[in-house]
Formats: sequence, structure tokens, C-alpha cells
Amino acid sequence: MRVFIGLIAIFGSVAFCQSAAADGKAASKGKTAAVVAAKLSAPKQGVKTPGVQIPFAQIKAEATLATPDKPTWLYFAAQGPGALYAPAVDKVLKFEAKGNTAVDPIPGVKKPCGGIVNAFTSLWVPSCGDGALLRLDPRSLKVKATIATGTLDVRGSIAASADSIWLMTDAKQTIVRIDPDQDLVVGEMRVPAGCHSMTFAENALWLVCPEQNKILKINPATNLVDKRIDVGAKPVALVSGQGAFGVLCVKEGKIDRIDPKTDKVTKSIDLGVPEAKGAMAFGEGFLWVTMDGFPLTRVELTDEKEKVAQQFWGEGGGGILTSAGAVWLSNLNNGTVSRIDPKLVLATLAE
Repeated sequence: MRVFIGLIAIFGSVAFCQSAAADGKAASKGKTAAVVAAKLSAPKQGVKTPGVQIPFAQIKAEATLATPDKPTWLYFAAQGPGALYAPAVDKVLKFEAKGNTAVDPIPGVKKPCGGIVNAFTSLWVPSCGDGALLRLDPRSLKVKATIATGTLDVRGSIAASADSIWLMTDAKQTIVRIDPDQDLVVGEMRVPAGCHSMTFAENALWLVCPEQNKILKINPATNLVDKRIDVGAKPVALVSGQGAFGVLCVKEGKIDRIDPKTDKVTKSIDLGVPEAKGAMAFGEGFLWVTMDGFPLTRVELTDEKEKVAQQFWGEGGGGILTSAGAVWLSNLNNGTVSRIDPKLVLATLAE
């Protein structure tokens, strides 16, 4: 930001210049000390390519939103000015993106869980406290239908395909298929224990199964598993973008790239942070990762470039998502969500 300071008194100009010079030297020393301290405290883990690791403190968020219940997932709805949603106790928090301000939350959602999807002119919100799926009007946020399904409190328990809503409903790992025209369950299937993070992309439903070290590809026309794709140990998250899938495998701290045309892993990208909890999002042309100790990592995931471009270390991280011109990052330590400009991230270089 450019700041203009007008000169008020001529007689104070020399003293002002001397003071400014002294302040400049002090600031320079302070900055140097901060850089030295940062280098000394840089983590032993992570990608060691020169210029990749950067202190997270060097990024200034556009806005910081208070979310006292420390959300582990976030959702962005792009209608109108756009809004960010985050779970809280017996409600869903809502923040208008235009002003980065909190507005009236969605009340009466007992223990919102598993995420939100926007499909068929409605917002669909799993309510673990009610054991039901709530269908909301996206403008008034009033409940249009309550579907008694049961619901499972796992990451990514809900997804939408071209004609259905899919929801994980119980500890036996049952996935139900809901017809949005009738608001009724019209089918169900079982998947292995521990699976989560459903995603609909490339005309299929995809599911992460950490205990089996596999990604399941489900055919929505038959409700059957078409492919069981072997990936690295302990996969915990999956996102799609630019014609590929990225799978975060935490045991070795790597991202496996899956080609949906062959349903095979074509490359693994080493993050250098094994056994760290994490989440991912795709947007603005990049894959974004948040992990313990490394709140934000930017990964280039194309045929030409598949590498970690920047890795910011420090405190923060939890849930992550993207919207047009923004990366939203929750901090589970202090209960906040930060809005970060991706252009600012790209412009932040290692000292």
C-alpha cells in the first residue's frame, strides 16, 4: 500500500529526517534480526530446495475471521457476492466474502458435520445431532426438507453428482443415494471401514480409503466400485483439477498424482513432511496444502511442472479451500479463518 505523508513544519524537517534515518536503521536491524531468527528456527523437515521454504509470518492476510469453534472444514458458495460457511455448535457460521464480515448464521443445525454441497438449487447440510440431511434454500437459508438418513461425522461425508446427493450415514460405512426431486433415499452401498472425503469429478464418485491405501472410483450409474487405485500409505485427502487428481498420503508426506484416463498414479511429489495431518484444495491454477507445521504449501500440478513451488512454515493450518481470488485457511490453534490473496503468496519470496 502506498502511503503519502505531507510535510507540516519546515523547521522540523532536519530533525524529522534524522529521526527517520535513525528509525530506518533500527527497522533495518530489526528486519535483519527477524530474518536471522527465522533462518535459525527454520524446520528440519520440508522441501530443502533453495527458495522454497518461507516463514508463514511473511504473508499478510487480507482478512481474519473469528471462528471460535475451530472448524476443520470450510465451504464457499459462489452465488451473488459469495459467502464462506464454517461449522459451529448447533449452527453454521456465514461470512459475506464482499466485506469479509460475519452475518446471521444458519441456526438449528445440530452438530453440522461432513461439509456442505450446493446442488439442485439448494444447500445440503448434514446434521449429525439430528441424524439427518437438511435441505436449505440458498437465499433465505430456511429448511426446505429434512431427510432422516443418519449421517457420519467424517471429513467429506457428502457429495453431489449430476442427478443425486450422496451421503455417508453410519459406522458400517453405508453410502446412501438421495433423489433431489423426491428428497428420498433411492439406493445404498457399503464401502470399506474408514473411508471418507467423497468427491464427484470426471463423471465418477471418488472416495479416500486410508486403511486400504486405496482410492475407490464409483460408477454413479450402477452404484458399484469400478476401480480400486493403489496409492501411497495413509491417504487422507483428494482433490481434482486440471485433468488430474492429487492424493495426500501422510505416512511418507507425499502427493500422488492420479491420471483419471488410466486410473493410475503417474507421479509422486515429496512434501518432505511425513506423518503430518493435512488437507488440500485446488484453485487459481495450483494445488494448495495445509499441514501441521506448514500452514500453506503451493504445488504446481501440471504435465509440464509437478513440484512444490513454495512451502510456508510456522503456526496455523487446519481446513483449506479456494474461491475466485482467495485461499481460505483455518487456524485450529486460535480459532480463526484467514483470507489470503494467491497473488500475494506468489509474490512472497524467500529471503
